[in-house]
Amino acid sequence: MLTARGRLTIALGLVAGLLGRVLGLPELLGLATAVIVVALVALVRVRMAKGTVIVSARAMPPVVYAGEPAVLELTVEESGVSRWFSMPVVLVTDTAQGPNLRQPAKIVVQRLARGGRAQASFGLFTERRGLVDAGAYEAAISDSLGLARRRLSVSRPARCIVLPRVEPLATAVPEGLSRARADRTRPAAGRLIAGSPMLRRFAQGDDFRHVHWRTTARVGELMVRDGGDRDDPGRIATTVLLDPGDETTPADELERAVEVAASVLFAAADESSSGVSGAYRVLTTTGLDAGSQRGHDSVQNLLIALAGVTAVATPARERFNTTVARLGQPDHDEVLVIVGAFGECPPDPEVLEDLARAYSAVVLVLVGGAYAPTRHGLEAMWRLGVLTVPLPLGRSLADAWSLDLEGPGPVDTVAGWQGGLREAAR
Repeated sequence: MLTARGRLTIALGLVAGLLGRVLGLPELLGLATAVIVVALVALVRVRMAKGTVIVSARAMPPVVYAGEPAVLELTVEESGVSRWFSMPVVLVTDTAQGPNLRQPAKIVVQRLARGGRAQASFGLFTERRGLVDAGAYEAAISDSLGLARRRLSVSRPARCIVLPRVEPLATAVPEGLSRARADRTRPAAGRLIAGSPMLRRFAQGDDFRHVHWRTTARVGELMVRDGGDRDDPGRIATTVLLDPGDETTPADELERAVEVAASVLFAAADESSSGVSGAYRVLTTTGLDAGSQRGHDSVQNLLIALAGVTAVATPARERFNTTVARLGQPDHDEVLVIVGAFGECPPDPEVLEDLARAYSAVVLVLVGGAYAPTRHGLEAMWRLGVLTVPLPLGRSLADAWSLDLEGPGPVDTVAGWQGGLREAAR
């Protein structure tokens, strides 16, 4: 088919020919005829070119962490009957298969022999987590003047999954949290405290999965732990609840919240793989619920799911309370880590208090600076049984996770705030 340039060329030739005839200028008439003939020859040449082209794309590697390099490889293969294409193959971005594709708009592939293959590659944008679709190209041939072109094939885009950044953490919960909660006493239905296992003899109807086998071997009779066996490999030790915010949440805060959740899950996977703790679970206010997971094979799939998490339009309190209702009854000694870009609408304190009664410990990570709790506010949350960790943008998660709960410190740091709260809570 004629390109826009080809159509314009023929139109100008017709106008020039008409003017040459009206004005009686044979030179202008001859020039117009030559222009039209060139355009038509280009059209015939393109239509007569033989051959079939297959274009394929793949991302290498298909899964990367944010900030790591990745490329998209295009393969152009000629499978026609002619010995070669008499003109180069041009790959043009096909926006119909994906808007705003970050890729070269045009790639020129020189002559291909029969059965020949050519490859081209370019870097993908992987600075931010998400699903990157690229490689949607339309392969076509065109004459050297760009007057005519013929589409040969269209490639489908390839997907590269960019996982959220993961910051190494020593533990899935802030350091010192277990020591602090062991010193405090507060009502908690069904909670088992370290050193007070609350074991009882096995009774008819008890679930054998709740048998505490180590104690059973020691005393010589079946012993059951209320709330489940902490040695059970399926016992959930850490649950992460992520709220990515709503449509008004700044993009940087949303990304940081997802990164924090991913980092905590990765640390929980380390502990699960090494046998330090049990399984882990992640829920989001967008509807994701992965259930009980163990090891690093599972955390990879969770990070892939987090790569596609986006903000929702549901009001903050409504989406958070709906997700809390999906938590169900926690396992014994289960820790709940709440991560969110809550802005100026943090979770309802009454809801947090109910969670603190149900879970062994609750950690609330406030991402961003829109809501900055005062020392009095941190102390109030601590008395409710919720360890609050303010995490303004730019602050290292590892630093915030290394809480000094055993002594006083500078009040202008998170560790110092928690040290002061520790004294106030005594």
